[in-house]
Amino acid sequence: MGLRFLLAGALLAASTACGSPERPTSVDVEALEAAIPASLVPEHPEAVTVVVCPEIAVDGLGPVSCTAIVAGVDVLVKVTRPDRLDQMEVSAAVSLVRATDVADEVGGRLAADLGGVDRVTCEPAVRVAVAGQEFACTVVDPKSRAHRFVATLHGPSGSFGLELVPKG
Repeated sequence: MGLRFLLAGALLAASTACGSPERPTSVDVEALEAAIPASLVPEHPEAVTVVVCPEIAVDGLGPVSCTAIVAGVDVLVKVTRPDRLDQMEVSAAVSLVRATDVADEVGGRLAADLGGVDRVTCEPAVRVAVAGQEFACTVVDPKSRAHRFVATLHGPSGSFGLELVPKG
């Protein structure tokens, strides 16, 4: 499953003469790069730390590739050139795993082992679903004891292994 979204308006650079009714010839790359994080991860745009796109001519052929760093992973982002309505389609062929979903699963797995679970929190807020990505989780049992675990993703399905972090 990939991420797909549409960006509209205000992304064309004013590269034509002042007062000219002609359409601009290029995309405002800075505006595009600034818009991508909130579109890729709307709940946590801060998870996207870098976006780099090349110069984009409006009248060129085919999509353009940008690169984004999402939760520490390089992600290829495909950007179409503006259509007649100046809309651009942006897509990334990645899946994201949210910490809240991992926390729910961790709580379910550990409820019987700990005699119940009062609270589970995991961070960071989001990871790209690739093998080796980790969430640091804290599980609080009914006796208010905190247990620390690391949830390590196995791959794009979002499945993960769970390991207790030794105290000390």
